[in-house]
Amino acid sequence: MGERWFYRSDEEWISIAEQLKNTPCPHCHARGTLNRHGVLYGFDNTNDSNSQQRTLRARRILCSKRRQSRPGCGRTFSIWLAHKIRRFSLSTRTLLTFLQHAVVGTIANACKAVNHPRSERTFQRIWKRFDHTQIRIRTALLGRGPPPESSAASARRPEATQVLDHLQASFPNTDCPSQSLRWAAKAAVEDA
Repeated sequence: MGERWFYRSDEEWISIAEQLKNTPCPHCHARGTLNRHGVLYGFDNTNDSNSQQRTLRARRILCSKRRQSRPGCGRTFSIWLAHKIRRFSLSTRTLLTFLQHAVVGTIANACKAVNHPRSERTFQRIWKRFDHTQIRIRTALLGRGPPPESSAASARRPEATQVLDHLQASFPNTDCPSQSLRWAAKAAVEDA
């Protein structure tokens, strides 16, 4: 499983769950201590863009330290569905759609394009968060390869357009933007 703490399908989750006892805890690095610890539900726009429904967002894992023979730390962490984003009620597809519209137009028009029940102010905060993490995302993307030639000069926000182009070029064979956005989110918070 390595450092990947997300999954795309039930088959991937089963594979991860079967390997838990051989996987080191991300906190204390002890092996043989990880156990399934329930599920994490939340509200998002996955099923219908106009309704907020409670959906499965992640699976909880516990690093057990109950017995004296287990050197675990007792902490928990989540293994997220690939199209869910921690602390966001947006799916990765909705977020990418918003960002793509925001780099070429206004935030207000991007809000209308995603047709999400959140206010424009919420999307302004999301844009500001993305704008502040662009440097970290860019630095992390350079580790995956050089940026592509871009037509960002004609865009309203050329720096952000370059980041999105680089993100898409770094993950060219993804059927859904979830892998690239999850990777970018991880890269953005690792240095924070």
